[in-house]
Amino acid sequence: MKKSDVKKLYEWAIQQEFPLKKAPTAIGYSNQDIYFCWLKGWGRAWKGVRESIVQDKEISNILESDEILFANVNLFPSGTELGPHKDPNVYDRIPYRRIQIPLYVHPTDCYMVWKGEKVYWKPGEPQVYDVMDHVHEGYNFSNEEMIFMFIDIKKTDDNSTLQEM
Repeated sequence: MKKSDVKKLYEWAIQQEFPLKKAPTAIGYSNQDIYFCWLKGWGRAWKGVRESIVQDKEISNILESDEILFANVNLFPSGTELGPHKDPNVYDRIPYRRIQIPLYVHPTDCYMVWKGEKVYWKPGEPQVYDVMDHVHEGYNFSNEEMIFMFIDIKKTDDNSTLQEM
């Protein structure tokens, strides 16, 4: 996935109002409800780009890439704590990486614990993680909502970082 594509996704997403709904997986995963809107799905009942939400053709073309398994927007309310966990392999045993694109985060009170280190998020600065391979945690200790676009991509030897192209 190219940095230029991620930048376009970010610029598009911060201009949108997404129809968020409560995620069914928050129980046991988070201390509060999490809200989401899927943009591209992977599964029997929901495969492909969600055209009712993604109406911009350039964005749709980016998301249609075979490299991208799933894309969604997530809202984490103030005070959200995601304790130590690994994300499950939900793509029929296809290993994946997650590109986290922070849309709205507080600069000092929102962070991830990755391999024992605090990593702070900054709006528009994507990070790539092997979330199914390593235990990690996430926190929003701010008084504001934290919103991300998550893009799960097929894990390959050459996509551990975003390409400069």
